[in-house]
Amino acid sequence: MSASKIRFGIIGTGSRGIGSYGRAIGEVYGDEAEIVAVTDSDPVRLSVGAQHLEVEHADTNPGILLDNPDVDAVIITTPDATHADFACAALGADKHVLCEKPIATTIADCNRIRTAAEASRGELMTGFVLRYVPFYEEMHAAITQGEIGPSRFVTIADNRDGAAYFRRWHRLRANSGGLLVHKSTHALDIVNWMLDARPVSVSATGGVAVFTPKEWAGERCLTCDAADTCPEYVDIREGRLKTLYHDAEATSGYIFDTCVFNSEKDTVDHATASIEYENGARASYSLCLFASYTEREIGVWGDDGKVEGRDGAGHYRISGRRDGRDELRHVEVRKGGHGGGDVRLLADALPVFRGEQDPVAGLEAAYWSTVLGIAAETSVAGDGARMTLTELGAALS
Repeated sequence: MSASKIRFGIIGTGSRGIGSYGRAIGEVYGDEAEIVAVTDSDPVRLSVGAQHLEVEHADTNPGILLDNPDVDAVIITTPDATHADFACAALGADKHVLCEKPIATTIADCNRIRTAAEASRGELMTGFVLRYVPFYEEMHAAITQGEIGPSRFVTIADNRDGAAYFRRWHRLRANSGGLLVHKSTHALDIVNWMLDARPVSVSATGGVAVFTPKEWAGERCLTCDAADTCPEYVDIREGRLKTLYHDAEATSGYIFDTCVFNSEKDTVDHATASIEYENGARASYSLCLFASYTEREIGVWGDDGKVEGRDGAGHYRISGRRDGRDELRHVEVRKGGHGGGDVRLLADALPVFRGEQDPVAGLEAAYWSTVLGIAAETSVAGDGARMTLTELGAALS
């Protein structure tokens, strides 16, 4: 084992831990990093992950890497409500942390992570992969280079084919914080980044319009009589779903194919939010989890113009307010998870963890996007009442 390599431990051997981070470390960054330990609460899934990643040190006890001096950095890909405990433990051991978004599901836990990160010699990064997608990178560069003047207002629409969120653990706020936390923190971070400002309040409304109870639907896909006609049917007896979830049911108790319609849920399948920022900027965000296509649409207005586009289109438009500019700028569409963002995030993490540079999205980015999502969910539950983030417990740095 080379001392020059960053030695990673992975907490959570589901598809994200194995298929995204684990695979990239092994196949792309093997000269700079290696995985030395993995842990998962389910022994079947843990065994699959250890074999796939060819890792010798595997245990259901997370101490195998949290207490391991041979682990330099910890990747956290467990359900959202567990992030804070694992992140705080790793930071308390002075390890670097790459935590999937959101960093927590409550503002109290966000504050706890901030305290732990500020006291640690380790660096905290968050899985904000969209910042590494050329579409967003180049739009952001156009703003920071003054091409539209100071940014004042953003609209962003999150169009997702999101049925999977209602068959899995994400549908319960106790696990995910709600989908305005679990899913929307990606887009909310982009908005915060484009405006270069801290959010101060939000008003949001939403509900469940499509994934409502159906008389013809059963409790889960595997035993449902409507398997041949249901538009959301999945077969977990095949491929990766069988290996990671079907085969692990007896030990984990986790049912991956719960009915998206008849499952218990307390989050939204659509929502809209109005956000105010400390510098006077504003943003409008909408989330639809029953969209016919999966793309985000964004527009950023400044004093002198606007940048706008769809993140899967391969271009964005920049127009001037008074000077007649109207230009379509092409951007690279990269292959791989999240438009190539998964691999490029790790490319950024390695020099950060070596102490060579600051992260593109560090503690403050993680904190304010998560707090904003939590406040939006709180507003939805409060019939759209405007929520001030500091009054909910958010702490100014």
